Amino acid sequence: MSRRIITQEEYLKKTYAQGNRRQDPNAKAPETPQDYIARVNEGDALISMMVGSVEGLGLTGEEVMQNKPLWLGDAPEITDIAYEKDCKVLVIGSGPAGSTAILRLAEAGIDVLALEVQTWEEYDAFACDMATYNSKFFRDLGVPEYDLMEIYNEYMRKALGHAHPKLVRDYVTRSGEMIDWVLGYLPKEYIDAYAHATQYKGNKHFSGETCGQKSFIGMLQWRDEKTNNNMWPFVMRSMHTEAQKMGAKYIYGAQAIRLLQAEDGSVIGCIAEDIDGNYFKINCEAVVAAAGDFGGNPDMRLDLCDTLRNLAWSSGRDRTVAQNTHSGGRDGSGIRMCLWAGATIEAGPRAGQSAAINSKPDFPFGGCWTTFGPEGKRFMNETIMKFGANDAINMLKPEGIIAIVADSDWDENCEYQGYGHEVMDRSNDHMLAVIREDMANYKVGPEGFDVHNFARYGESYDHIFAADTIEELGGYLGYEGDALKAFVAEVDHWNEMCEAGYDSDWGCDKNYMFPIKKAPFFGAVSRLSKAVPGGGLCQHAGVCTDRYYRVLNKDKQPIGGLYAIGNCCGQRFGVQYHTPTAGNSCGSAMTTGYVAAECIIEDVK
Repeated sequence: MSRRIITQEEYLKKTYAQGNRRQDPNAKAPETPQDYIARVNEGDALISMMVGSVEGLGLTGEEVMQNKPLWLGDAPEITDIAYEKDCKVLVIGSGPAGSTAILRLAEAGIDVLALEVQTWEEYDAFACDMATYNSKFFRDLGVPEYDLMEIYNEYMRKALGHAHPKLVRDYVTRSGEMIDWVLGYLPKEYIDAYAHATQYKGNKHFSGETCGQKSFIGMLQWRDEKTNNNMWPFVMRSMHTEAQKMGAKYIYGAQAIRLLQAEDGSVIGCIAEDIDGNYFKINCEAVVAAAGDFGGNPDMRLDLCDTLRNLAWSSGRDRTVAQNTHSGGRDGSGIRMCLWAGATIEAGPRAGQSAAINSKPDFPFGGCWTTFGPEGKRFMNETIMKFGANDAINMLKPEGIIAIVADSDWDENCEYQGYGHEVMDRSNDHMLAVIREDMANYKVGPEGFDVHNFARYGESYDHIFAADTIEELGGYLGYEGDALKAFVAEVDHWNEMCEAGYDSDWGCDKNYMFPIKKAPFFGAVSRLSKAVPGGGLCQHAGVCTDRYYRVLNKDKQPIGGLYAIGNCCGQRFGVQYHTPTAGNSCGSAMTTGYVAAECIIEDVK
C-alpha cells in the first residue's frame, strides 16, 4: 500500500479552497466582456483555472481498484489430465447462441465439439422471446418488409453510439435469415404448437413511432398455450439433435476450466472437467466462447456492472457488498477464460438487461397509461419510457403508491399503442377475447377483480380495480387525504390537456393522450420497494471482439483462434438493454452464433 500524501482533513480543506475561495483578496470582477478577455489573456488563474481540480489523497490505482480482481486471479494450472479429445472447432456452451453456431458449423461439415455444463436430462435455457427482422415467417403473415437501415439506426441511437456498428448491423440485417434457417431444422408440429408471432396484425392507429422512439414487429414467443410454460428450451433440443445427425459431438455435464494457448498466444484448446470430476483436454484450431453472461456471479457483477454497483450506492447501500446488487444469469466462466487468454472487457457503463428497473404497474391488457405517483400527481412522460432503466420511478419515495388509470375506452385506446413487452399483443385473438370477457365482468369496489394477463398464455392473472367515479377509484388504489384530492385534481387537469391536444407538463405523445372521462374507471397499483431496484435478467456486457467475432487483446488485435458470441460477446447494446422490438436479447445472441459461424468456417476451412 502506498502512503497517503495528505490526510482526508487536508484534502477537504484543499477541495474547499478551489475556485472563488478568496485566493486573491484584491480580485475584482470584470465589468465588461473586454475586461474579462483581457484578464484571461494575462493568465489570470482565477478566471482560467479548471474549478474542482484538487490534489487528491495520493491513492494509487491499486488502492482504489485492482487490475486483476480476486474473482479473476490467474488461470488454474491443471496437470492431471485423464484423457484428450480432438476437433476442429470447440464451442463452449449451447444456449441460444452456441446452439445456433454448432448447428451451422455442423451443416458446413466442420468437425465441431460442444461442451455443455448441463446434462442432457436437465438441459434448460433462459427466455423464450426472440426478435428478428424481415423473416419469411413474418412476411407470410402479412408483415411488410422493413427498411433495415431504419431499424439499424434506431438501435445505434438507443445505444448512444456505445455499441459495435458491425455487430448491430449483423443482428438487424441477418436475423430474419437466421430464424428462417433455424425453423427449417425444427419439427413442424413444434412450430405450429409453440411458435407464436406477436403483433403481426399491427395496431390500426399506431404510426410506428412514439415520442421519437420507433417500434418494429418481429418477435416470436415460444409458449404452451395451456400451461404458459416456456417451450423454447425443449424445442432447442431439436437443434442439438439435428447438429449431431450431421456429425457434431456433444459432451453434456462438462465444465470448461481454462483455455490453452500456443507460444504466440493463439488459442489451441481447452481443459475441462467432465461429469465424473475428471479433467480432460480438447485440442482444436478454434474455440467459441458461448457460455453466457456473468449475472449469476455476484463478485463479477459487483466489479463489472457499474450500473448496479452505483445503483446500490444511490439507494443508500454499501456499494462494496455483492449482496446489494441483484441479477440473474450464468457464472461468467466463459468471460473469465477469455480474460485469462488476454481479452478485454467492454467499457462501461455496462448494459444489464433491465438493470435498475423499479417499474410502474401494468394492466392485464398492457399499454402505456397515465401514471400517478405517491402524492397523487403525474411525474413523468409515460410514453418516453421503454424497457430499461427508469430513474423517474427509482427516485420516488420508498413504499409510496404508483398507479395507472384508464377509462372504459381502454380497448379502443390500445389500438394507438406501439409494440413491445409492455403493450398488448392485439394479434392474439384468443387472449384478446378472454380479456374482453374478463373486463366486461368487472367488479366495482375495494376488493378489485382478476383479469387474464395478455402477455402470457393459460392461467396468469393481474389484479385491478374498477370504480364509478375517479374519487372512488383513488380510494381503492390507496390514496388518502391530500393525496386523494391531488389525484382527482390531476385527472381533471389531464383531461383539460387532452382536450387541448398537448401535454404542457411532461410532453406525453399526443397519440397517447387518452381522456379519463367515461365510467367505469380502471386502475392498477403497486408500491415502490425499499430494496435496491432490481438488477434485471442477465448482464449483456462481454469481451471486446472485432467485426468477425474474434476476441481482441489489449492492443485491439485478434487473439488467434478465439471467438465470442451471445452474452460472452460485448458491445451489442449501449448503456442499457433496449427494445425497439421485444425479445432482441435472444434474437441478437442467436444471430451472433449464426454469423460468427460463417467467419469461423472461412478461417478454419
